[in-house]
Amino acid sequence: MAKFLTTVATSFYIEEIILNAKTSLTLVTPYLKLSKNLIERIMDADNRGIVITLIYGKNKLHANEQRKLDVLNNLELYFCENLHAKCYHNEDSMIITSMNLYEFSEKNNREMGIFVEKDIDLKIFEDSLREIDSIKNASIIEKTKESSSSNSREVIFQKHLGFEEQWNFYLPNLYKVLKNRLPGHQVILDKILKIKGYPVEGVEIEVSGKINFLFDNTKFYKSIKSNKRSKINELLPNNRVYWNYKKINIYDLRNAPETEINNDGVKVEMNKALNVIKVVSEQLIEQ
Repeated sequence: MAKFLTTVATSFYIEEIILNAKTSLTLVTPYLKLSKNLIERIMDADNRGIVITLIYGKNKLHANEQRKLDVLNNLELYFCENLHAKCYHNEDSMIITSMNLYEFSEKNNREMGIFVEKDIDLKIFEDSLREIDSIKNASIIEKTKESSSSNSREVIFQKHLGFEEQWNFYLPNLYKVLKNRLPGHQVILDKILKIKGYPVEGVEIEVSGKINFLFDNTKFYKSIKSNKRSKINELLPNNRVYWNYKKINIYDLRNAPETEINNDGVKVEMNKALNVIKVVSEQLIEQ
């Protein structure tokens, strides 16, 4: 039968629902400001290939929250202006609660909720799913999930003038993917590819024969170097990572075989670049 939850218990079971998701996760919350712990859990779910549906409402997302979500490949994001319901579920369990996914609520508000398990409370579970589907159908789609490959569409390679070398032949295709994934950010393709103000303000990404993360703020760079250097090196075993003054330079390993300049080669190089951008971006956002 349904279980009553206090504020602390609600926070605990929301985390459990995210951790125990096998294929899908749905988060319905009018107000959204994710704590460091919750965004890390959601990123872990995304890395496991969990399809994440997030429905929020009231006001458009703050730029900082949008950046946190931009790195999630398996996210489906919806906006429902008159949303007031709060509900979180995976395939097996659900919380219906007063608590938003809002850091202030977790720490300061008196909240309550009920915890429902599909096997025990099937009718409540199914009735709630139908209502969530109705809310989703009334919402505006803001982001659809990417496929597990670099792009949800088949890559069609064609040579572009100025992009015929081993190090840059895939950049026009990567540019198209990033423009689609990051609609709120300035993505530029000149001789190299640049992403400005991503994944956080004061950081710029350059993609050429290597991938550079450039920092405006010395203090932020030193903090990342001190706290995230080992983790980034660990997560990029197929790359060489150099930490220079206000700059992270990331190269393929020297012994990596050359990629053929064709359609398959584009996919390989885009996947490698997107993985580096995703890994480092997640670490910067978590800081």
